[in-house]
Amino acid sequence: MLGIYKDDFKIFLEQNFRSVRITSKNIILPCSWCEQDTPNVKKKHYHLYIALNAPIFYCFRCSNGGGLYKLLQKVAGTDVSEKYIDKELVKKVSKDQIQRVEEPKKRLQLPELDEELFHLKSLFMKKRLGYTNSPLSSVKGLILDANKFWEVNNIPITSDLFRMKDFLQENFVGVLTENETKVIFRNIDPETDFRYYKYQIRQTEFLDYYKLVGGSYNSNQVILAEGIFDILSESIFDNVGLKNSTKLYAAALSKSYSSLLKSIIFNEQIFKLRVIILSDKDVELEDYKKLKKYNGHIIESLTVYYNKNKKDFADFPVLPEKFII
Repeated sequence: MLGIYKDDFKIFLEQNFRSVRITSKNIILPCSWCEQDTPNVKKKHYHLYIALNAPIFYCFRCSNGGGLYKLLQKVAGTDVSEKYIDKELVKKVSKDQIQRVEEPKKRLQLPELDEELFHLKSLFMKKRLGYTNSPLSSVKGLILDANKFWEVNNIPITSDLFRMKDFLQENFVGVLTENETKVIFRNIDPETDFRYYKYQIRQTEFLDYYKLVGGSYNSNQVILAEGIFDILSESIFDNVGLKNSTKLYAAALSKSYSSLLKSIIFNEQIFKLRVIILSDKDVELEDYKKLKKYNGHIIESLTVYYNKNKKDFADFPVLPEKFII
C-alpha cells in the first residue's frame, strides 16, 4: 500500500507523470497545470504534493489544490479516484487523526531559566533585546541550560553533539524552532567568529522556522527576517509600525526566504501572502525582485525594510527604510 492508496496508484502516476517522488508524507509530482501553462519551459522541480494520509493535493507553484478527484479528472479526463483510494484506510486514518487531536503530541520541555546561574547568558539576551522590561521568560523557546534540555527530553548524545555539548553549555544560548526540529544556538561572545550552531533534533520535509504571533489573527501579512533577534526586537518595539496588522513574525534562520514562504503556507495555511522582509544590509533589492518574480503565485505583495546605517533589525537604534518591490 502507498498510504491510503492501492498498489496500482503508483503505476497510474508513473504512466501519467514524467517523474514521481515519494516521501514519508507525500507523493511529489510535476504539476499538470504548471506544465500546461508553460509547455516550452524546461521543468527542473517538483511542485505538486499529494498527501499520503488524505485524498488531497496542492501545488506550491500555481496554488492549484483540493480533492484528489480534481487532479485525476484533469489527468485521466474523468474522476477515477474511487479506483485508487482505499476507503477503509481513509476511515482508519481519519479516526487516528481525531485521536491525535484529542491527545496532543507531547511537546519538548524547556528547562527553567536560571538567570543567576547563567548570569552572562542573561545579560547577553537583555542587551540583544535592547534592555526591554520584558522578562526573559517571555522569549519563546529560550534555552539557557543546554545540558538540562538534552536530559529532560531524553535526546540521544550523538558523537557530534558529544564533542560540542560542553562548549554549547558554557558559551551559547539556544532557541527552539516552531516545529521543534532544531535548536539554534547563538554564541554570547560578540568577538568570536563561531557565532551560530544549528542542532538538528529530527528531519522535516519543509524548512522549520522561529515564529512569533502578531496582532491580527485573520491577516495574511507576515513579517520575515533572517535572524531570530531581528523578529524578537521588532515584535517588542514595532519599529515599522505593522504589528497590529500582522498575523505572524518568522525567522528563516538563513537567506532562504523562498523555502520559508512555502513552509509557512504548508504549516500556517495562508495561501496568498503580504510579505514584509526586515532585510540585512548585504542583501540587494535585486534579490528580492527575483524572489517576487519566482514566487508571484504565492506573494500578494512584497515590501522590504532596511535598518538605515545598521546591519540588520537586531542592531540598535532601528531606523527603518522602506522599499516596495
